[in-house]
Amino acid sequence: MSTTTPIPEVSELLATAFSNPQSAIVFIIQFLLGLALGYVAAKAFKYIIAMIIIIVIGTFLSIWSLGGSLSQVFETLRPMLDLARNFAIVLGIFTVTPIAIGFVIGVVIALFRK
Repeated sequence: MSTTTPIPEVSELLATAFSNPQSAIVFIIQFLLGLALGYVAAKAFKYIIAMIIIIVIGTFLSIWSLGGSLSQVFETLRPMLDLARNFAIVLGIFTVTPIAIGFVIGVVIALFRK
């Protein structure tokens, strides 16, 4: 017999988070950390993107030079997708959401501020 825990709605999670002062303070600190991360990342964005593009192109060229097909590589990486999905679930909404919201706002501030 399999038992599963129902996933609460976002509104329930937020109400629970802000009803506890300690959770609210942690949420605010995580939001501010995300804001700082987003601001700094937006300032260095073009360099980060260039580095990622160079690494991806180099990887695909290496695969091509070794005679492997890209579909074969993607098929090999498919189990990692399940692992990544499970990892994201484990992190949970309380860990990622405040930092992600702060990150997006930090990026917007950095892009519009000269």
